[in-house]
Amino acid sequence: MARISIVHVMVAALVAFAGVDAMAEVKDGTAFRLGTVPTELVAERRMGEPVRFSLEENASTGFKWEVESNTNECTVVLKHRGGDKGATCGAPGLLDVTVTSLVRTPVRVEFRYRRPWEKDVEPWKTLRLVVNTASGEKQTPLTK
Repeated sequence: MARISIVHVMVAALVAFAGVDAMAEVKDGTAFRLGTVPTELVAERRMGEPVRFSLEENASTGFKWEVESNTNECTVVLKHRGGDKGATCGAPGLLDVTVTSLVRTPVRVEFRYRRPWEKDVEPWKTLRLVVNTASGEKQTPLTK
């Protein structure tokens, strides 16, 4: 059974009133604070062209972003910076994300912000990234 604390309810209410977009187009280099992370990001890239953005996280509280993707469709590179050893307790850090599509069809990657040891608790935040292959890309014919 999931435990919901008053803090979770208050944070959810703040996020709801902050005007967080349900869906947004991602621009390279965008850094999303926890309160501004949309539920879905969409990017249009050529196959092999990376999507880059950052997500705020707070490892000192045990929360981190977990990623689920099909490794046959894309590569996902994560780089944590700030907010770890030596940082003030509660100070946020950033997770730099690079997703590169390996296929010509849309790629979906799901990010869940949660404490890994809380298996029966819903993630505090979920983000879905959809990478669509841009038109005009040079297509190599499969047969001559």
